[in-house]
Amino acid sequence: MSKTFLIARREYLAFVRTVGFWLSLFTLPTIFAASIFIPMMMRQSEPVQTVAVLDLSGDNIRSDMESLIRARAPKGKDRGMFDSGGLKLVATPPELNGVTSLAEAEAKMPQVLASGRADTVMIATDNGGKLDFRIWSVSARKGSVQDMLQWDLHGLQYYKLARMNGIDPKLAHDMRESRAGLVSLTPQSAAEPKRDGFAEGFRDNGGKFIGIAFSYITWISIFSSSMILLGSVIEEKSSKVLEVLLSSASAESILLGKVLGVAGVMLTVAALWAATATTLSYYGFSVMPPETAKEVQAVLTGLFSPAHIALLLAYFCGGYLMFGVFFAAVGAFCETQKDAQAIIGPVTIVLMIPMMTMQVAFTSPDLPMLKYMSWFPLFTPFLMPLRLSQPLPWWEIAATLAGMGVVGLFMINMGRRAFRHGALSGAKLSWGNLLGLGKREV
Repeated sequence: MSKTFLIARREYLAFVRTVGFWLSLFTLPTIFAASIFIPMMMRQSEPVQTVAVLDLSGDNIRSDMESLIRARAPKGKDRGMFDSGGLKLVATPPELNGVTSLAEAEAKMPQVLASGRADTVMIATDNGGKLDFRIWSVSARKGSVQDMLQWDLHGLQYYKLARMNGIDPKLAHDMRESRAGLVSLTPQSAAEPKRDGFAEGFRDNGGKFIGIAFSYITWISIFSSSMILLGSVIEEKSSKVLEVLLSSASAESILLGKVLGVAGVMLTVAALWAATATTLSYYGFSVMPPETAKEVQAVLTGLFSPAHIALLLAYFCGGYLMFGVFFAAVGAFCETQKDAQAIIGPVTIVLMIPMMTMQVAFTSPDLPMLKYMSWFPLFTPFLMPLRLSQPLPWWEIAATLAGMGVVGLFMINMGRRAFRHGALSGAKLSWGNLLGLGKREV
């Protein structure tokens, strides 16, 4: 056993001592954090956009247009993480007035915008009973005011048409603002008070999001660690290092040591990523409204119970042992990566099947087909993290763990034989050698 741990230590240090390992280790958290914080900082630093109004419609809608702009005023301390700078109403430049024609006003637009007195000028005209809004902006602001106000400007046309047809303005307003009451409920939430929309959505779907995230993380971790094992064994076999190791330790100790060493590498990666995720979460809680933060924390606390974490680790460890030992055994038969493609290619395609179900699984995690696929031991470690986001009967969890355990023990036993045979005999990878392992005692 001491030799096994020495080999595991050697395998672990061989990775963590390299510059490339640490560069790749920090790359993903850096990219992930940057993808969140850079857009947030850009939105937070976006300046307030100044807007002037010119009403040439003859309908006296200037005050209505100004009210729409004031409603988009900067939010100050209440500004959200991804809120833009907002709009600020400024005085209409003196060269633009109510008696100016549209052609004259637009001819002056380049000079007005270049003066810096307004980033955007909104011009309203009446085209035979239909309001037209021509929105002139500096190049850097083109389209932003239209995106923010387009539905409100459509509303001004709605009210104009209502007045033209003799509809009471208050009735027209009530009709436009009227909405049916739509509430999605479950037996658990029917008696609960109404919550913040984000908190409500996270409570209903946060478990599924996190379940899918863990399914992808499990798949990526198992596949990447298995490929690391494969590459390590192939490299050491081609450089004759494996022969040296076999002279001082058994094939079983080498195989188990390599599996444990790469597992240590993955734990190091997981620890850094977990620390990064925790830091980002604390920052996210700090910028959320207090009530929303409490709701999200309550959901996370309920989701990441000790039992849930233990089950996630159990499925991950089972999947890692199954595929890690298999890939290491394949590597013992190969001199180059090209030699391994005959087996690794089809296995990779099979491993992709559970990942292809994730889009449908998010909307319906209790689909019978998903349940049946999760009972297939080779798919169990990838699909059960998602299914654990929903309450499951204990017997189903026990059955999937047992099935994965049986297949895992079989693959570990066959992988041990394959590793010994490939490492000791120098046999090449072939279907005959693989199929003959069940009859061979080595």
